[in-house]
Amino acid sequence: MLPSRATYMSCGGNTRVIVTPRDLESQLAYFEDKVSNAEPAGQEDKGVRAATARLERLSGKRWQMVWEKKIVNDVAPVMAIVRDDGEYVATFDDWHGVGYGPNAVVVYGHGGERIRSFSLSDILPNFYIEALPHSVSSIHWRGLPRFSDDGRSLLIPVTVPSETSRSDAATINLAIDLANGAISPMDEVGWQSALETGRTVRAARIAAEATEKAKFLAPLSGPSMNNQRAWHEYLREAYARLAGDDDTPSTTVLREPTAKDYAISEKWVRDALTDSYTDKVALASLSAPNLVTVLERTIAAVRPGSLSKVTIFVAVGDEFWPAIQAAMQRSGAKLIQLDPNEPIPQRPESIAQRYGSQDGD
Repeated sequence: MLPSRATYMSCGGNTRVIVTPRDLESQLAYFEDKVSNAEPAGQEDKGVRAATARLERLSGKRWQMVWEKKIVNDVAPVMAIVRDDGEYVATFDDWHGVGYGPNAVVVYGHGGERIRSFSLSDILPNFYIEALPHSVSSIHWRGLPRFSDDGRSLLIPVTVPSETSRSDAATINLAIDLANGAISPMDEVGWQSALETGRTVRAARIAAEATEKAKFLAPLSGPSMNNQRAWHEYLREAYARLAGDDDTPSTTVLREPTAKDYAISEKWVRDALTDSYTDKVALASLSAPNLVTVLERTIAAVRPGSLSKVTIFVAVGDEFWPAIQAAMQRSGAKLIQLDPNEPIPQRPESIAQRYGSQDGD
């Protein structure tokens, strides 16, 4: 969604700041220009070419302008607050870039003059930032800021890192002194605890990333747990290692014949082979002998050669592979065995794409 004009009221309701964003042609145009380093990115030809803020004060029943100035945000801030007397306005973050860039907090003083800007690294230590929840375009670092009761400080509820993503994450207030820009916690003991939590979360995240990297680089063997989810993950990863990431096969896992909901999984196998929307199918089963039986029955009912344009990857060991080949022969499909007992190395191209070099260093 494109940013739109927004009005922010002071606590007392007698002062307001109106933020008008730079006009964009579309989000797509903005991101395309960013990729190609074309500035101002996404600019609408006849639109407003700079973000502005306009401070107004209520006089009687009418709003009167005090000042109107360009602001430093490329497109628009995410939000703004204004002190009741209008002497200070603060904006927070950049549109589509919360926590990134030099405008995490910008303070404007008398006449709309910018008096101070903070990037997130000016406010928080780097290890703490790394421990915060991240998305593709944002660092979820704060709650809703406000001015202190005495109006001398800007109070920002900073998110306390957690090992699990939560919409109701705990916060702790940091204060920015409006006179000198000094940053201090409102609760020193609580802040030290938050810092320690940040160190713990960051260490756990680094360990998890190392484990994930080791798993990605290691040869792939069959799943250690015989369940549907594990087999689906194995089929997808095995296919990617053999054929690359450009295409994704249909993956189907046949349940145990004794399972209460077994029948539907047999239908999945039939549908994957006879009504498939893709020319690549990957099959596995919680019971390899039963997969042979189901394939024999399914292929007996199809027209000979009807699967000649389909490639079927089947996850079975050598013990059952000849029976699978025999069951599938009349279909005309191209068969590829995924032997769970035969480790599949990672593709050098995939390693280079993810880690920048073919050895992952």
